[in-house]
Amino acid sequence: MKKIQLFSTLNPYPFWAGSESFWFDFISDEIVRSVVRFGVALAESPVTKSKGAELNALGVETTFYKHFNNHFIRRNVYRMLDLGRLRNSRTLPWYNTILRSQPDLVWFNVAALADLKDLSYAVDICKDLRIPYWIILQHGYEDFFLSSEQEVNLVTGVAISAQRLVFVSDRNRKSLERSIGQTLDNTFRTVNAMSETRMLKASEVAAQSLPRIEGTARFLNLGRFSPQDKAQHLLLEALAGREWEKRDWRMTFVGVSDFGKFYLERLIAYYQISPNRISIRPHTSDVFREIAESDVLLMPSRSEGMPFAMLEAMACGRPSLGTPVGGIPELVINGETGWLARSADAPGVEDALERMWEQRDRWMEYGKNAMKKIEENFCQSLSHSELLKSLRFDIGV
Repeated sequence: MKKIQLFSTLNPYPFWAGSESFWFDFISDEIVRSVVRFGVALAESPVTKSKGAELNALGVETTFYKHFNNHFIRRNVYRMLDLGRLRNSRTLPWYNTILRSQPDLVWFNVAALADLKDLSYAVDICKDLRIPYWIILQHGYEDFFLSSEQEVNLVTGVAISAQRLVFVSDRNRKSLERSIGQTLDNTFRTVNAMSETRMLKASEVAAQSLPRIEGTARFLNLGRFSPQDKAQHLLLEALAGREWEKRDWRMTFVGVSDFGKFYLERLIAYYQISPNRISIRPHTSDVFREIAESDVLLMPSRSEGMPFAMLEAMACGRPSLGTPVGGIPELVINGETGWLARSADAPGVEDALERMWEQRDRWMEYGKNAMKKIEENFCQSLSHSELLKSLRFDIGV
């Protein structure tokens, strides 16, 4: 049985993110593991140790390496050595894994387009050993550009030499092509999707709890606190408007770190919003409970891949408000599943919120449409089947 060695370049702490769930669910699929053998290398943390134990129980060999971002001194020493080209990259544990195991294919899991240039050492090893490699990109900035000719050439080389570049959003692909000024013909389009088990749980939520079209409107923002990417501050800026003072609403932020809570509370005071209207909660493994207690998901992101939080909320029969970034426009269809902002900025979010409020009598209808869209187009068994078919073709199984 042929072997695929997966390397996740992320540092998933303090919680497991959607960018990791994609490959984890794929490898955990019994059908996939009956066709190919996987090895996995993860950045060491309490979270990955737990997930590694789950993989080991499935027979997936899992190893851990020290992520340079975990340590301030190590991080900056590596940067200095990189600048001088003094570091022998092959001494790093996960590079040695390629040399030692020499798999039939290497799979790099990368969070963002900007991380591609950091793969150059590993890609050189794959080229030397003539091992094909895949790159799975889970996120992309709409305004992503490289800063020098050297970087453009470096990322171009990494991209065009890949046997397959896998994207969960077509806009992410276009962002990469624009940044290097070249069309890529080795791309594969997939989607983040929900397992049948989670679909069933979402259906149970939808059956027991629907969006309320009267009384206090309950807004939900589900995801890590990151103003640069998730742009939670845009919601506060919009909801600070005079017209919202007269309306009956509550806003809940879920997935917020200690610093995020501190910063959100300062922004709430800055925008002079009554703190009684806002709830701030940490990350939870029971997202369905939070969704069940909400009416609409609000996601004013400035960059995305294909957000799992939106998939889950829509599968629970909740309409969504989102911005035109990443895969959000593929999920949020104006007048059907929710409200798409015209731009990922304060005016765009403010306008979308107004349209949402004016159509409150249709929230339940949009929620039913959203649930149907996820059930028909974002089922994990289908996405896994298509991805496995491509993988089998590339490694000759």
